[in-house]
Amino acid sequence: MPKIPTFTSEARPTAQAASVVSNIKIPLNQTVAGALRPIGKAAEDYYVKEKQIETKVQAGELTADATVEVFNAASEAELKNTPQEGIDYFNQKFESIQNKYKSKAPNRNAGDLFNITFSSNKSVYVNNILKKTRTNLVTTRVNQVDQRVRSKIAAAVASGSQFEFDILAKSVEEDYQGLVNDGIIGKKDLEIYRKKLPNLVETAQVRKIAINNASQAFLILSDAKNFTTIQGEERRKLISEFGTLAKQQADVTSAVLNQSIIDKSKKFMEKYGDDQKFGFTTEELEEFKIGNEEFDNQIVNLNEKIVNQQFSFDTNYNTNTDVISKIASGEIKNTSTKFLLAGETEAKSIMERAGDKTINNKDFKFLSDVIIRNNNDTFKKQDKQFLNYFEGLVPLLQGNTFLNYFDKEYNAKASELRQTLHTRYLNGLAQGVQPNDLLSYTSENYIAKDIKNYLPKTSDLGSIIVDMAAENNSTIDGPPRIEGENAEQYLKRIETINIDDASSSLDINAEPKFANFEQNNNIKSINNYLIKRISPEASAAILGNMFAEGEKFNFNQEENTTRKRKGYGLFQFTDVADGEGHRTEYFKYLENTNKKDSAESQIDYVLDNIYEGIGYNIGAGNRIKLQNIFKNEKSILKITKAFHDIFERPQPGSLGKRQNAAEKIYQLLTDTFPI
Repeated sequence: MPKIPTFTSEARPTAQAASVVSNIKIPLNQTVAGALRPIGKAAEDYYVKEKQIETKVQAGELTADATVEVFNAASEAELKNTPQEGIDYFNQKFESIQNKYKSKAPNRNAGDLFNITFSSNKSVYVNNILKKTRTNLVTTRVNQVDQRVRSKIAAAVASGSQFEFDILAKSVEEDYQGLVNDGIIGKKDLEIYRKKLPNLVETAQVRKIAINNASQAFLILSDAKNFTTIQGEERRKLISEFGTLAKQQADVTSAVLNQSIIDKSKKFMEKYGDDQKFGFTTEELEEFKIGNEEFDNQIVNLNEKIVNQQFSFDTNYNTNTDVISKIASGEIKNTSTKFLLAGETEAKSIMERAGDKTINNKDFKFLSDVIIRNNNDTFKKQDKQFLNYFEGLVPLLQGNTFLNYFDKEYNAKASELRQTLHTRYLNGLAQGVQPNDLLSYTSENYIAKDIKNYLPKTSDLGSIIVDMAAENNSTIDGPPRIEGENAEQYLKRIETINIDDASSSLDINAEPKFANFEQNNNIKSINNYLIKRISPEASAAILGNMFAEGEKFNFNQEENTTRKRKGYGLFQFTDVADGEGHRTEYFKYLENTNKKDSAESQIDYVLDNIYEGIGYNIGAGNRIKLQNIFKNEKSILKITKAFHDIFERPQPGSLGKRQNAAEKIYQLLTDTFPI
């Protein structure tokens, strides 16, 4: 086999490195150290300059910060009354500021430079302070003299003494002469002050009148012949001032009188009711008089009514309601204010009506409280909310028409309930509970949880009729009994009668109205429109609520009631106050969107209200709740209840009807109606 040749490599590191060329050249007659000395000196000089610049920067920063504080100190010093006070104050502040910022210097050089720079501007501040405080000194001196003069004039006017007026001119001239002696004013200025004195006196005189009777001062100045030294703009301003003061005085006087009348008359009625007195003696009656002839006469007449046992404890709920309306409008200011009610020709006050079978002692105290609260805007708004709420309870309290007709205790029950709930309402407000929370039957703080105790019962009808028949020795007309109908069936049937509803039936075997849903085409068209934006379950829930509001599903139906604020439309839009609520907002919505009143427009308003917050505010949290329920909830009963609780918020008692209708409608829509 041939031998493969091999090679051995020999290597070693080079002994030469790459050359480095320096521009430093050293003469042959110098050492290296001697040649480098100039370079070191240049570096040293640069370092020194750098430190000097650094020191200036540091001192400049300290000076800038300190200047802000010293400027404020100088401004405060300029407000002092005398130059000495101003300079002393500034020097103290200046030294304090200087020491404060010098201590912040990073080194001695910076601190020294700061001191020099900061102190160089002190004289400028001092000069300005001297100028300002000297002006202040003069102003203070002049003001002191002016105030002393005005005090002397006021004292002379108040005393009404001719002697005081005789010495007034000389005394005032001496005060002004003092300013001349001080070099503050000259002889010409003194003459001006002399001529101004009569004007100062007349101004003081008319102001004295205005303090007790601004109306009189207003009338006096309105005649140019009076107080002739008061002219032009000065006179106009005084007339305007006294006009405003006169109104304030009148308001205060009226408020004090009204409060006094209410307090005294309420105290009279409380003592009468609590002690079951048979009237008050002439001496006792003096405790309730206030010196107002009209009120004092009314309190005497009321006492005579009690003494003669002509005071009735009967009440009339409707009369009290009308009186409350007049209180709310501001027509009735106190319990002695006379007013007319519908059909009356002679005006009478609450005091004059007390005991005449319309206003009893409890009504009197309740109405007194309403008047007092009506004088406070916050309380007035709270009571308005309560009274609107209670108006909605009246149908429940009345029961069906026949029972209400027979029940002689209705007025007393209604008045008692209103006063009881109002007391609970005020107690809740005093504990910080919000009005809406107190008036919502879904709330734990609801004030009428025991409302059933006040509602009329059909079981009472028998005894009521017997009592009335015995009292009148006559028979009572009412719905005739059906042949073969026993007493229990008869009472059950007439309990559900509403003579104001032409569709009410006396037939106990009548089918429920929602059995004919399939014949109502409105339901189908409304559902088809609703499901464009919400689920079929939510649509059925809303239709169930509509059914309770109006069984024919007509968009232009209006609530058949004697109440002022009536429901309207498919949802029975109702205002909670005049010009405030869903009804008002719905018609604004039509105007703003150029829509016509229709079922579709009413649905649009409701859904835009829930999803976009348009219209009457039901609360952002409530809107979100309904949005989530419409989107996620499949239980028709729960959706119906949510819409009932949050949007409709009707009086208690109709939820079951709404839920039953919603389920029936959903069944019919999914099984019968092609969607």
